[in-house]
Amino acid sequence: MIALRVRHCSFESSLWKNSRDQRISHLKSILDGGVLLSKSKEEIMELLGDEYNHYYVDQWKYFVRDLKSLPYKIYLEIEFRNNIVADCRVKLI
Repeated sequence: MIALRVRHCSFESSLWKNSRDQRISHLKSILDGGVLLSKSKEEIMELLGDEYNHYYVDQWKYFVRDLKSLPYKIYLEIEFRNNIVADCRVKLI
C-alpha cells in the first residue's frame, strides 16, 4: 500500500471540478462517507463533471493525481449497476 501525506477535507463538488490538484484531499470523504453511493449517472455528472466518461458505460474513471515517485496515476473508479453507483474505489493505473 502506498502511504501519501494528505490533508483530508469534506467533499465539495466545486473544488473537485475546479481544482484538480486538490482532488486527493476529497478521496477519504468520498470513499468512507459514501458520498456517491446510490447516486444516478446524472447526479455523478453534476457532482464530478463528465470528464470524458461515456454515459452508456458502467465503469467511469476520474483522474485524481500523478504519483511523481512512481510511474502511476491515481484514479477514482465508479461502478454503476442499473445506472446507480454500486461501488467506488481508488485505482492505480
